[in-house]
Amino acid sequence: MQKLSITSLVLTTAFCGLFCGCYEGETDCFPPGANFYLNSTSDVDSVRFYLNSERICYERLIIEDGLCTNCAKIKGNLFENIRCRTSAEDESYSSLSFGDEFIDSCVASEEFPIWKTFDCRINEKMYKKTIGSSKLKVHVFSSNRSEEIEIGIKIADGNHYSIIAEQDTAAWYSYTAVTLRDYFDYYGPTDAWERIDCFDGYCVAILPMVDKDVCYDK
Repeated sequence: MQKLSITSLVLTTAFCGLFCGCYEGETDCFPPGANFYLNSTSDVDSVRFYLNSERICYERLIIEDGLCTNCAKIKGNLFENIRCRTSAEDESYSSLSFGDEFIDSCVASEEFPIWKTFDCRINEKMYKKTIGSSKLKVHVFSSNRSEEIEIGIKIADGNHYSIIAEQDTAAWYSYTAVTLRDYFDYYGPTDAWERIDCFDGYCVAILPMVDKDVCYDK
């Protein structure tokens, strides 16, 4: 089963180049940035993230002649995935590339619905300015409507921000390491997140990042 599209592979490669720790030799290091992670079981088509009304984390990179032509504009990496079970006998979720052709591989039930996940990762080098004390706004688009979510807290460097549709929170926080294997590998257990508040139908939780900086070759 194909689980990563070409776009996902390009984004993953870009992400590793940006976030896989400090390199040997002379480097420039920056605060770790922020990660905004939206989850929903609704029929969401796309999500746009804004810091201080400036759009960040575009859906796709444009690669021409081996060069990224829109990276300067993107200011962040966006990963779009479907999380679902692919077998009725398997309790674990799998992460698939975003698209209707991959949803067809999902086996959904009331206990194990299909999740749409949108992961926006950004730091000070990519954003070209300080992230701390920024205001976050999220636009969520589906086939028949759009929602604008004003997150009523100031963003701080060094945090993961989980944004979950309010009606989905009970299900999300009930999952275990078996259910969300790859999620637990990266973020740890769902109960490790500090639940903050709900805004415009979406609830926010925070988890501090492990790494205290991100470094680049000079």
